[in-house]
Order: sequence, then structure tokens, then C-alpha cells
Amino acid sequence: MTKYQIFTDSSCDLNKELRNANDIQYFYFGISVDGVEYHADLDWKDYTPEQFYGWLSEGRKIKMAQLTFREAVHKMRPYLEKGIDIIYMSCSSALSGSINSFMIAEQQLLEEFPDRKIIGVDTLAASVTLGMMVLDASKKQKEGLTIEQLHKWVLDNRFYYNQFATVDTLTYLRASGRIKGLTAFFGNIMGVKPIFISDRKGNNFAINKVKGTKASLNELFNGIKNSMVKNETREVFIGQGMALNRAELLKKRIEEELNLPVIIVWIGPIVGTTCGPGVLATFCRGKEVTRYEGDGLK
Repeated sequence: MTKYQIFTDSSCDLNKELRNANDIQYFYFGISVDGVEYHADLDWKDYTPEQFYGWLSEGRKIKMAQLTFREAVHKMRPYLEKGIDIIYMSCSSALSGSINSFMIAEQQLLEEFPDRKIIGVDTLAASVTLGMMVLDASKKQKEGLTIEQLHKWVLDNRFYYNQFATVDTLTYLRASGRIKGLTAFFGNIMGVKPIFISDRKGNNFAINKVKGTKASLNELFNGIKNSMVKNETREVFIGQGMALNRAELLKKRIEEELNLPVIIVWIGPIVGTTCGPGVLATFCRGKEVTRYEGDGLK
């Protein structure tokens, strides 16, 4: 079987330890802070997560940039030169145009390397939803799936990853325009928190609103509890952006009541810019996602 490399991108929120342990590479997205450009680096090389979320809290002007043609070519070329094929599991096309940039780079590189295979697959996911899918894809690769078989596996399995998230304020969600269903909220009502998920079209949208931190933690816990599938839900991820205390409370409850191991990770710069400080989310593989944006808050 021809060797191939799995790529994802900055939206996956997988830390270095998880990526290295599973031989996963990623393409940088970009951010700019008051006009200064940085990589959306999941290893926080140029700034710490505390510094990044501090910038958001201070109201610094932060913009996001999707995968560029140049970045895609730069990262893929060394693998193709070694005879290694590539599959890219991308951020949802409903949230980013990165899959399109990749396809342009793919076309050019295939002209240079006509014997290689380069596959881009729209996962219709982002954040740790995408990250968990990539980790499972790596396991399937180790089990012996060819690149074509893995491509089919992603398409067949991408709707079995569940996400339940909340934020401290709607300010960043409104600014990003990437969360649907927020018209049900009239301003930043004190203590009211949205609960949002990812749907079958790759959109994030609000499905509920609750009052207070305790209620929001219950929603994130119950989301996992109600999405579990025996022999499929083997672990739970919690993503957090300056919400570690709440993440630890959730972790303890999930481990005690659901008897599942829990991994806590930082929400990275791309998703963090969208959601802001205080973002907290739970993720698991489980029941099939069947909802669409129209099922959300009215």
C-alpha cells in the first residue's frame, strides 16, 4: 500500500501531543491582531493562550484568515517529493473556504506529481469535532485502510461526532457571523447562555438558551449523556478557552457518572476568535447528527 499523510488545519484544536502521537500534520490558518499577522498556531509558539484570550478581552481587533494556496503547496510538496500521498480533512465548508484553496493547490501539484494522489474531504466539522474525527481516521489508517478507503470512511462517519458548546457572551459570535439562531437572544441578557451544536450542513447554530453557569454545565453534560452509543463512545473531549475550572467540574462529573475518560484541550485561535474567552464545549463520537439549522431557536 502506498504511504499517505493525513493533514488537517488550525481549526481542529488538537494539541502537539495528540498530533504527534497520531502522526497528524496541519495547515496553518492565520490571524491578525491590530494588523500584526500570526499563524493560527495550535502550539502557541508566538503567543500564549492566556495572552491570546487577553487580547480578545481587551477588545483588540482580531481577524481570521483561511488556508492560503501558498501554505498548502509549501506543506504538501515535501511529502509528494518523497512519494507520499496526501489526504486533507478540512474545516467545514460552511465556516471556511479553505477546502477551495486546497483544491487549487491540489490541481497545481498534481501537474508536477501526476503519479501521486491528493484528496481533500470536507468534514463539515470544526474544532474538536474535527479533531476527534482526525484522530479516528489516524487509527483507521493504522488498521490498513488505503487512502481511498479512508476518504470513504470520513464521508460515511462525519455525522457521528457530537458537539455541545456555550459561551460567556454573544459579542464574539455576533462579530464572527458564524453561529446561526442568535436572533432569539435580545442583547447580552445577563446570565443567559446559548447552547449550540454543529448540524449536518456544517453550520453551528443555537438550539437552546439557559440561565446561569450551572444550567449550562448541565446542558453540556446531558448533551454527551444523550448522544452516547455503547462501544462507540469511548472517550469525551472538553474544549475550553479560559474556562478551566468549569472544564474540570465537567470532567469530574463525566468520569464519575458516565464512566468515560475525558481529555481537556485548549480551544485554539480560530475557534477562540469566533467564540471568545469563556468558551466551553463537550465532544464525543456517538449518535448520528440529524439536525439542521432550521431546528434551532426561533
